[in-house]
Amino acid sequence: MEPRGEVFVLGLVLSIVVLVISVMISVWARRFTRTLGDYYVAGRSIGALNNGLAMVSLALSLTTFIGLTALIIEGLYIAVAVYASFTAAFIGLMILAAPYLRRHKSFTTMAFISERYGSKTLRYISVVIMLIVSVLYLGGNLKGIGIVFYFLLGVPEIWGIIVGGLVVTLYVTLGGMYGVTYNQTMQSIVLIFCLMFPVAIVLRTMGATGWAFPPLGYGDMVPLMTETVPHYFWAMVAHPVVYIAIFLGSFFGIIGLPHFVMRFFTVRDAREARWSTVICVFLVGLVNTTVYATGFAAVYYMQTAGADVPTAAYDYVVFILVEALAGEGWLALAIAGSVAAGLSTVSGLLMIMGAGLVHDLYSECESKFEALPFGAVLGLVAGLSFNQVLSTFFGFGGMPWPWIWGLLGLLLGAVLTHLFFKPDVDDDLKLKLSYGAMLLVGILVIIFSFEPPEFILEAIMWSFGIAAAGLGVPIVLGIWWKRTNKYGVGAGMVVGTLIAFIGWIMIGYMGMDPVDIPFPFFARYFYGPLGWIKVIAIAVPVSFILTIVVSWLTPPPAKDLQRQVDEMHGWSDVDPKRYNGKALPITIIVLSVFIMWFITTLYDQFPK
Repeated sequence: MEPRGEVFVLGLVLSIVVLVISVMISVWARRFTRTLGDYYVAGRSIGALNNGLAMVSLALSLTTFIGLTALIIEGLYIAVAVYASFTAAFIGLMILAAPYLRRHKSFTTMAFISERYGSKTLRYISVVIMLIVSVLYLGGNLKGIGIVFYFLLGVPEIWGIIVGGLVVTLYVTLGGMYGVTYNQTMQSIVLIFCLMFPVAIVLRTMGATGWAFPPLGYGDMVPLMTETVPHYFWAMVAHPVVYIAIFLGSFFGIIGLPHFVMRFFTVRDAREARWSTVICVFLVGLVNTTVYATGFAAVYYMQTAGADVPTAAYDYVVFILVEALAGEGWLALAIAGSVAAGLSTVSGLLMIMGAGLVHDLYSECESKFEALPFGAVLGLVAGLSFNQVLSTFFGFGGMPWPWIWGLLGLLLGAVLTHLFFKPDVDDDLKLKLSYGAMLLVGILVIIFSFEPPEFILEAIMWSFGIAAAGLGVPIVLGIWWKRTNKYGVGAGMVVGTLIAFIGWIMIGYMGMDPVDIPFPFFARYFYGPLGWIKVIAIAVPVSFILTIVVSWLTPPPAKDLQRQVDEMHGWSDVDPKRYNGKALPITIIVLSVFIMWFITTLYDQFPK
């Protein structure tokens, strides 16, 4: 898409206001940060309303504001499946995880998995999975911020990624979880206001009588849409497993996304955790239906006004629509809302990444030898990031330089770790290290986002799938089945993650068409619209099956680990038979096998 051709002053001013207020809130919130508990979980003092609004800002990222609208234009029913599954996932989060995670009193998803299964190795594995998921999620949202700056100033997206990323890194580093929480609350209010009001004006301009309530405001326009765009309400024809995969990725992905789970460790008690989820579900549903109205209006406008919007510019369609039908004042609000949406999600992700590196890796290392992998991996990432900078700004970074800089970074990281690592550091030093880790992670993530995904939503869907298979499964089984042990969880996490991650490498990163992958199963069954998403319908069931079967075939977890399940459910006593039956695991295995078999059916019924 071509830039607007001039600087959009009003939109720029409002965007700067949002950025400045975000930093000021974190500076103010820093006064409350005295301990590690304050920095990571806001002293476990956040109320339901505040936490619910903060969760909304995580859920309603630029994926919702921009990416989902683009998908509605591309294929209606697939988009409906995405946002319906996404909204339902919060109900699953409320029923299956929220209050129980709060009673566990961990800091992070990785800490929960380690403590529930009594394994430091699982903590390290879950940190790696968390980093993969977070980088994918961040790539999509930082691209969204880049889109906003491109639309505002006509500058390349990379400058928006740098500026937006640095602002978020600054206020996350300064304010910790207090700053993140109050910022996310503010950004949720800004986002909801700046989406619903411009869309209402768009619908009024189009002649919709119910424009004042955008989720239902387009109702009387349906006959006109049917007449003008007869194919709009037809399904985007796809195998049913595509919809099952979307549901699995959303439902268990929400539970597995570490920055969502971390919000439950910040509230006062389990009741507040449950009610914050109720608030989040209501507001997320309200906004998602408004997004659908936006997509409806965009399709109608493109068809009736003869607006030629190329597929590559679908991520911009919200701004195009608001500018054309509501005017520049409302466009400025929409842009400010999108900036808020991008900042809120990025801040939550940076928070969990910094916590994972310091709290779940560095703090758990008891010797220099044990810390070497941590330093080596961090050095490897730094080396690859340096290569990315050379490649982006100086055109010097092609093969074999990524390998060279990566190896040099790995060696340097290992040497520095050996020279400076100190085991058993006190909490004051851990707090200082946390500030440094947040800053470092922010900078590295910005650099890795220099080559963002082509479409925002695709990167987010991959991250959901990996999170579901790698983290969502062990969390759910760890809460609801005592027999789950570290051996089963290790097998399920590793294999499930590898299936989804290798799928992303081949399809999402290397750009291979699933039916061209030299593996007969892919070539025959991963066809049609979004055929690649069927990977999730394999990764999640395999993770469940392996976790359950290996847990059954290996010794049960220790009694003190099983006792945690009773405690998470609020029982004061311990009953070995409680949450230890065979009906649940057998049902899960049967459903998992059925889903994977279903992929191989109906081959001739859908377009290739």
